[in-house]
Amino acid sequence: MREHHAKGTGTTHMQGKGIIWQVPAIILAAVLLLMGVQVSPAHARFNDTDTGALAVTAARIPAPAANTVAVTKSCDSFLWWAQAKISVGSSPAVPFANYHELKVIDPDGVVQFTGDLSKSAGRSYSSGIQSISDLSGTWTYQIRGYYKVPNSTNSWVGQPLTGTLNCP
Repeated sequence: MREHHAKGTGTTHMQGKGIIWQVPAIILAAVLLLMGVQVSPAHARFNDTDTGALAVTAARIPAPAANTVAVTKSCDSFLWWAQAKISVGSSPAVPFANYHELKVIDPDGVVQFTGDLSKSAGRSYSSGIQSISDLSGTWTYQIRGYYKVPNSTNSWVGQPLTGTLNCP
């Protein structure tokens, strides 16, 4: 651009090619507005749907019914030694669940065992022989169903059937 000073007026007039770029930009903006093009943050819309093996939008997985589950539990002791044992003999399938679990929690609130009830090794817990003072207190067991989403690490957790074992 070139500056041009008008004689005796003390003003400066801008002359140059700036106007040449302003007109096309204004025309382009007007055309884009008329076409409905908006400059805005990205938005996406998805219309595809697919169905899975379990066709529910929300399901509540109930706890196993207490009268349908057979649990054997004992706190055996001899002199200064003791052993806590919890075993699930039978537990029917819970509605909507595709996995069933036994969890055993010691008197300090630490999970000592988590077992898959579909496997024989997952149905029984034994603390092993320990001093009576180490086993003393209330042990808790939970039996619950899960819906594990196929091909995923996601799962829906069911309500637990909770029981206790008191070791003196």
